[in-house]
Amino acid sequence: MKKSDRRRIRVRSAILAVLLLIGILLDINAGYSGAGLQDLFAGNPILVQFRLPRVLVSLLVGIALSLSGSIMQSVTGNDMAEPGLLGINAGAGLFIALFIFLFRQGSPAFTLMLPLLAFAGSVLTFFTEYRLASSRGRVHPKRLLLMGVAISIALTSLTTVIMLKLPDSQYAFVQNWIAGNIWGADWNGVLLLTAGVLLLFLYVFFKSRTLNGLMLGHDVATGIGINTRKESRNLLLAAVGLSSLCCAVGGGMSFVGLVAPHLARKLVGPNYVRLLPAAVLVGAVMLVFADLVSRTCFLPFEMPIGIVTAVLGAPYFLYLLIRE
Repeated sequence: MKKSDRRRIRVRSAILAVLLLIGILLDINAGYSGAGLQDLFAGNPILVQFRLPRVLVSLLVGIALSLSGSIMQSVTGNDMAEPGLLGINAGAGLFIALFIFLFRQGSPAFTLMLPLLAFAGSVLTFFTEYRLASSRGRVHPKRLLLMGVAISIALTSLTTVIMLKLPDSQYAFVQNWIAGNIWGADWNGVLLLTAGVLLLFLYVFFKSRTLNGLMLGHDVATGIGINTRKESRNLLLAAVGLSSLCCAVGGGMSFVGLVAPHLARKLVGPNYVRLLPAAVLVGAVMLVFADLVSRTCFLPFEMPIGIVTAVLGAPYFLYLLIRE
């Protein structure tokens, strides 16, 4: 790589980091209560117990979704692969709705089981459609996308049927969850996300050269010594784990995992050694600013953050479809 290219990548990465810092400061400062950034170090409970955890959860969800989308696009060979479009959110939502239907919300088991159920629903959904979209050991990218959309519609319909049986308070919780409302915006959610995202980010970054090989196609990857079956399975499990963590804490959010890797690829190129950190920054910036918009545009009311990401991401998805 030329020296000028390296300098350009460093400058663009620095700009993303500055945007993220600005977004964090604005998001902490924004709100209906009147408490501002200057009150953070004074221990204002509104900032310490509510706003700061929510900002950190938004940031971590953006990181996790961008990583998940980056992995899926490499392993499947489909530029439009991302957790929301492939039905992973719908699978997690169905399992969570079933759990809420069967058990009382707010019980000690509720907080513990939610991430596990989201992961189980996500894994079962994705690997079912991955198997159905595969033929002779290869996955067909277009078939995978269509399969994901079809399964997502079916699972969402089942979730709606279950929701109709729920009391009003539980119905509202599931509805807000589906819309992408961050409900786990407390320090427990921050700790859960931090531990999971950090471990999986380190694993995925360690496998960045493997992701480069898989982007070339499974035949080429096998030819250069990559165990494509094993690596694809492990990386997809990591991707599903990342997205299910987001589902458990932040509900169903679409298009972040689609847009962030694409923008990062335009900024730093296709090499996953550079693309993964850039995608992480882009995803974090997207979610922090989306949270800012969701909390400030309709004061004193709050819009689910998933609606903001959908409004921003849907046009880009249509652009990709038209280009294809």
